[in-house]
Amino acid sequence: MVSEADGMKQMMRLLKSNNAQALAEFAVVFPVQLLITLGIAQFALVIYARDIVTYAAHQAAWAERVGEDSHAAAYMVCSPITGMTTGGRQGRKEPENSFSTPGSSSMTYRWPGAVDGQTGPGGDNVVWPGWGELRRSGISALKTHVSVITPHTEDEDYVEVSVMHEYELIIPFVNWIFSSHRIGGIPHLGIVRTARAPKYSAGHDNDALTHPPIREMEEEE
Repeated sequence: MVSEADGMKQMMRLLKSNNAQALAEFAVVFPVQLLITLGIAQFALVIYARDIVTYAAHQAAWAERVGEDSHAAAYMVCSPITGMTTGGRQGRKEPENSFSTPGSSSMTYRWPGAVDGQTGPGGDNVVWPGWGELRRSGISALKTHVSVITPHTEDEDYVEVSVMHEYELIIPFVNWIFSSHRIGGIPHLGIVRTARAPKYSAGHDNDALTHPPIREMEEEE
């Protein structure tokens, strides 16, 4: 017959065995679960940045349509998602969804030489009258690149512009999985988006891109 003391000893051994097994399982599963969670977080941020760059491409196309600075339009939109890391670029790869140059059947386009070399220290931030300084716009100007695929001419019905933003990946460990190159040793991803702006028919000038001015209301007699 097992004494009470022996029973307590067996129970303690069983608890220790279960704790050791649970600890071993945790040590195996936790790193995998952590990487999956971090990967989902980084992927969500990339999708968000992709939407911002898409909007930047639309704004750049409209700026090109009206004869304004398409690069300024793009980098100001991309300022909220721009990281502050500057430095030399290493291991840069051409974006997978690169676009074709006019008159070329090749589906690759090499960005201008400004993409190579150093990114810093960056210029002054844009200051909007009445609103103040647009934070990180000086760095965004160096990390946002614009290429006009179809310029504003009389022969085309639209203006087409492509924007690439070098998005800084901030989630540790998994940022190397998503990266296309490094700036200052920090992983970045070149996000490319293309947009078109339709050309208005004859009779519309560059200033007539919004709704007609609202007439002043006449006072009732």
